[in-house]
Amino acid sequence: MNYVCSSRVQRAHTDVLAVYCSDHRFQAGVREFLDQKLDLRANYDSLVVPGGPQCLVEFEGLPKFSWAARKWSRVLIDLHSLKRMILVAHHDCGWYRWLEDHRHSHDPVRRRQEDDLRAAKRSLSQISPGLAVELYYASWNADDALIIEAVPC
Repeated sequence: MNYVCSSRVQRAHTDVLAVYCSDHRFQAGVREFLDQKLDLRANYDSLVVPGGPQCLVEFEGLPKFSWAARKWSRVLIDLHSLKRMILVAHHDCGWYRWLEDHRHSHDPVRRRQEDDLRAAKRSLSQISPGLAVELYYASWNADDALIIEAVPC
C-alpha cells in the first residue's frame, strides 16, 4: 500500500523540541497549542513518550528510562542546534498513576508532575546551559476543552 500525503516535507530549520505524553486524548490539543499559541506551525522536533517530560527525571526504579531520554534529547540538541524546549505534562496521566503505585507515594499527582517539570528543566540546564526551557500543564474544563497553562519555574 502506498499513500501520498498532502503534507510536504518541512525543510525549514527548527531550534525547538517539544516533549509531551503519548496519551491520545491530548495529542490534537498539544499540537494546536504548539502550532497556534506558540506560533511554531509544525516546525519543531517532538519527543512523545508515556509521561512526557517525566522521562527526563531520574526515577529510582527506572534509571535507564531517564538515561535514554536525556541521551535522545542531547542528540537532538546537538544535531539540530536546539535553543528551546517545551515540556508539557497533563492531568489524569496514566504513567503517573503507574509510578505512584510503584513509589508508594501519596503526594498529590499534579504537584509531583510540576516538581518533575522543574527537575527536568534543571537536568536540561546541565545538558545544555543556554537552552530555554518552558513548562506547561494541560487539563480540561467541564466542556472537555483542553486548557494549557504555564507552570512557574
